[in-house]
Amino acid sequence: MRKTPSAGLWRYIIVFPMTAVLSCSSLVSAAEWERSAGLSLGAIYSDNLCLSKENKESDVIATATPNVRLKATGARARIDLYAAAQFSTIENSDIDCGVGGSNSISPAPRIRFNGNAELLENWLYLDTTAFADQNRINPFAAGGEDALDGRNNLNTSYQYSVSPFVSRRLTPSSRLFLRYRYSEEFNSENQVNDNQRQEVDFDIGTSPELTRLSVGISAKYSDIDYDNREGGGDFFNSQLSSAQLRSAWQINRTWQINAYVGEEWNDYVTVFQDSDGGFWDVGVTWTPSTRVTVQAGTGERFFGSAPRASVEYRHKRSALRASYFRDLTYDRSLRGQDLFANNIDDLLDGGLPGQDEIFGPEGQQTTVSNSPILREQFLLSYHFGAQRTSFTVNASHSEQTRAVDGYKDSFIYAGVGATRQLSSKLSAYTHLSWNRRKPDEARSAVDRESDVARFILGLNRKIGQRTSLALSYQYSERSSKSALNEYEENRIVFQFRYQL
Repeated sequence: MRKTPSAGLWRYIIVFPMTAVLSCSSLVSAAEWERSAGLSLGAIYSDNLCLSKENKESDVIATATPNVRLKATGARARIDLYAAAQFSTIENSDIDCGVGGSNSISPAPRIRFNGNAELLENWLYLDTTAFADQNRINPFAAGGEDALDGRNNLNTSYQYSVSPFVSRRLTPSSRLFLRYRYSEEFNSENQVNDNQRQEVDFDIGTSPELTRLSVGISAKYSDIDYDNREGGGDFFNSQLSSAQLRSAWQINRTWQINAYVGEEWNDYVTVFQDSDGGFWDVGVTWTPSTRVTVQAGTGERFFGSAPRASVEYRHKRSALRASYFRDLTYDRSLRGQDLFANNIDDLLDGGLPGQDEIFGPEGQQTTVSNSPILREQFLLSYHFGAQRTSFTVNASHSEQTRAVDGYKDSFIYAGVGATRQLSSKLSAYTHLSWNRRKPDEARSAVDRESDVARFILGLNRKIGQRTSLALSYQYSERSSKSALNEYEENRIVFQFRYQL
């Protein structure tokens, strides 16, 4: 069931980011602002809006997508905002998909906001964030592929956070760090519970960046409160806390050895016998140049081994990022994290394929759970950009075990995209992606494994300094162990874009 956003909700997701921008503006008043706004008008023909093998419905849908971008960096503050909303006419069409009618999201919002400010010099700081985007309610059911959803399988999540923190150097080589973070999540669908989270991080000791041998003590605490709706409430509220002793030895400019040992105390609903206990980790960091960073380590936590590895390579024209780890997280955290982007620039440049077309689910894939999730994840992201050609490869494999019932779900994604400038006004782009979602065998009677493949080929032509036209063809195919969830869809998308 869909909830209508209340005035209070819109205050948090729209007024809050703008208030944060204005509150920081005095600190970045000396900086140069980057401002842009635009409007995209589109017409989409689909031969299967219901995403059904038998009940195919074709129609032409109109869309309108305004967007805005604000960015500034000053001596004591930085802000970055991207916001867009996609309106469509599908809810006014006569399409009947046999699942309670067409239940697309219009408008479909997309918000990314990051801001930080130095409130007291070398002492008190403030971080703020805001996020809004779509995600699937049930990742194993058909539908929810984008905002033109005729299968009632799409949710919109709104998140914001406020995080004041103290970072103070005590001696030339030691510092004190204390952070408090408050965040809330609101969801458009009743199946996904609203919640509030509080977090506290503390660290005191010598810094690895300032001395060859560093040691310190750190502690963390967080709690989540769920609203009393659709299986939420006090029963599923959870707390995570830990304390550790850390150390690092900088052998030389290139090599570092690091380790920590500690204890964690957790309280949440779980079917597993262990939920807390002692932990340890030991690893190395190799930095042969400013462009390359390699980290590797292994450890032990209450859920078993906790290996980790990461590689980052940065070049003038390319960037490579790969990682593997096991950790404990929440579905709200996964919904609010962009998988292939570290910042908004990355998001708009390869981390969000087709973002100018039809808004689709963003954030990381996950299931709805009111208890922590044990995640084992591999991630690969590569981007190359030359004068006329850009190329992007993204891949991920995430194994997620829900503490509340022990179900282990698997999500695999691979995508490749390219853009080629054919002339001063004409460019071509293509994107190919494949997505496998595999539920735990214990619930295979209801949720089935599926593969979704999508191919996009398009042209973009500039017709003025601020205007352009785009035409693309899209083909999607879903195969499943349940014939009711299989389909093929062909789309033709035409767009007129105006950017200030």
